[in-house]
Amino acid sequence: MNDIRRAAEDCLKAAKLLYARGMVNAYEGNVSVRLGDTILITPSAVCKEELSPEDLVEVDIPTGNTIAAAPGRRASSELKMHLCVYRNRPDVSGVAHAHPPFATAFAVAGKPIESVGYPEMRILYDRIPVCRYGRPSTEDVNFDIPEVLKTHDAFLLENHGLVAVAGSAIEAAYKLEGVESIAKVLTLSKLHGGERPLPDGELEATHDIYLHRRGIL
Repeated sequence: MNDIRRAAEDCLKAAKLLYARGMVNAYEGNVSVRLGDTILITPSAVCKEELSPEDLVEVDIPTGNTIAAAPGRRASSELKMHLCVYRNRPDVSGVAHAHPPFATAFAVAGKPIESVGYPEMRILYDRIPVCRYGRPSTEDVNFDIPEVLKTHDAFLLENHGLVAVAGSAIEAAYKLEGVESIAKVLTLSKLHGGERPLPDGELEATHDIYLHRRGIL
């Protein structure tokens, strides 16, 4: 299997997972995967469930120019955000963006997803920060992304949705699924009076574990 076919399969698997899990509707959301100095990205206005390898658009990372696209296909409207990630994180080979309901509710409210009582969340994600609002599909979306990427692999776009980055597209999609599950638990916990804080010292300990996992500490 050649590299481009492997990358296309990774991208399609991630896109279809997002649709199957209800994290995107018929036309929203986007996924990309790195191929050296280019990326394959899902096209605009095509249902993720119906995508085939021929639908993916190849784009040059340095210039943002389209290298290859089937007739009638154009790169996702969020191409600029994907390119910003790849230009700032050479270690990233997959990006997934979706609008899962519970996580997106935090984004629309302009609130980070954070916890004082959910140790798994703190160990795996620390918190999910919010990047300030920028009009979708414009460079304004990217205001805070370079800085956020220094410490986090998942983040919210204010009034918009959720993004995750990883070593592959499917790993990025799995991170989105994990964040959505956490956002749901934290939201539902409010029905029971809110979170029960972790014991003394555990907030610091779980944060240190997160930093060790990222190689920061």
